Amino acid sequence: MLGTSQFQRYTLLRALTKYIRDSYGYPITRFRKMLLSNANKIRNPKMHLLLLILIALMPSVKADETVAVNITSKPQPIYIEQGAAAQYLNFDFVVENLTREKLLVSSIEVSVFDQKDRLVLRRFIDGNGTRPSIETLNNRELEGKKTILIFNPFHTFDNQVELKKLRYEFSFRVPAQKKEYKLEVIVVPVTYETKTNLILPVKGRMIVYDGHDFYAHHRRFDYLIPGLQQLGFNSNFMRYSYDFVPVNQQGEMYQGREESNQNYFGFGVSLLAAGNGKIAAIVDDKPDSRSFNEAELASNPMVLWGNYVVIDHLNGEYSLYGHIKQGSGRVKVGETVRQGQVIAQMGASGSSMFPHLHYELQTGIDTKAEGLPSYFKNFRRILGSKIIEVKRGQVDTGDIVEAQ
Repeated sequence: MLGTSQFQRYTLLRALTKYIRDSYGYPITRFRKMLLSNANKIRNPKMHLLLLILIALMPSVKADETVAVNITSKPQPIYIEQGAAAQYLNFDFVVENLTREKLLVSSIEVSVFDQKDRLVLRRFIDGNGTRPSIETLNNRELEGKKTILIFNPFHTFDNQVELKKLRYEFSFRVPAQKKEYKLEVIVVPVTYETKTNLILPVKGRMIVYDGHDFYAHHRRFDYLIPGLQQLGFNSNFMRYSYDFVPVNQQGEMYQGREESNQNYFGFGVSLLAAGNGKIAAIVDDKPDSRSFNEAELASNPMVLWGNYVVIDHLNGEYSLYGHIKQGSGRVKVGETVRQGQVIAQMGASGSSMFPHLHYELQTGIDTKAEGLPSYFKNFRRILGSKIIEVKRGQVDTGDIVEAQ
């Protein structure tokens, strides 16, 4: 029987174990191994004993429920993006099959908890029905000893839902067998507050041709595809991107033949500094040919953008402008720029289907960076004949907006 101090220590260690599991989603078996490997390095006898007790108190699990699969959520931290009508979670699961068997994802369930650890809602996708919801996953099959990327399938929540903690339960099955594996992953998202005071980088009316919603190509960048891995990509550098395209009153992007850049209303339009900062990079010698040399990708992934400008906002945030017009750069590296200053013109260089601006707020200067949620001030949201004045807000795919 435990004495008072022993019982308190037992309770504390139990709470610590639960905290590790719930807060970080770290597989307990792997954490146990890590502690064991470092236990003998601790010289303090009391600390050494406490560590061994912690290891002993960790919850036991069946081997085939833990070691079969390892799941991590990326990137970290996971941000809540706040929209006018909803809030969004834009992240991925990296799923590693530790067995030699082929596995199928059979279900994913998410439980959302508030700050009092009370259940707010629960959702799931599974194999039920004639066209089951589990088939909406971008990846379901997991070959032995392989790793896949799964886009978070529960990405949109009502603004009234408190997203303090999300518990994901993954279920896997071995085809043609009754064997099943389960694993829980805890996600603790945080709201990102943009540090830079931003305006839209283009004046006039424009459409967000493609943004970063769940179906946008910027969002659905699977960097674990072998070919992309070989090119050195290990994150989604386009996670919160926008493709801005100027339009006329009817919402048309061009008149005449679409093959001609000059027929697009946006070709040659001025691009503005979205916020104050210093020019960190500029390239503007590439032709507006809507193409790039794929052979250069491995050594210079920024070739995707053709011509580009990067502004360092001097607070850990950077604005990337991609596909700018050849020879249109108005700034140089190291130059200080003010919000609203013309820095270049819209073009069609690099991996561009047509003239547009690829814009993103991100954590660094190149494709090793991660995207950041961005909010813009003083623009109009065009809803047909209805116009909404927005003092500060988020935009995304399909939105028609107008900078004031």
